[in-house]
Amino acid sequence: MSAAKTARGPVPSVKQDARKWERHTTSILVDVTVFLNGGRSNHRGEASDISRGGMRLFLTRELDPGTSLVLEFLIPYQAVRFNLCGVIRNRDGFNHGVEFINATPDQEEMIDRTCKVFDLLR
Repeated sequence: MSAAKTARGPVPSVKQDARKWERHTTSILVDVTVFLNGGRSNHRGEASDISRGGMRLFLTRELDPGTSLVLEFLIPYQAVRFNLCGVIRNRDGFNHGVEFINATPDQEEMIDRTCKVFDLLR
């Protein structure tokens, strides 16, 4: 992709996939409760990456962006079972981008610490 030009010279391209937090590849089984149309349903999914702000979640059901979820999972290297609220922000087939909503500072810190361990293991 070539950079656009202005009277002052080339304009640097902007990375379209800029993220607030770095993603870390993992495999985590996730119990998912979906709230949709006044009802709820339970599913089992698998997170293929995680960051302090969310995860990529594979489900055998396609959910639309904006769908609210409750996520329950064990994070690697931690003994605590997480129970977090999330919302679908994007979807590509059965892969869903989930943003964590209202995670406590302790939960964010545990996820952050685990991501640092992932960095060390690379």
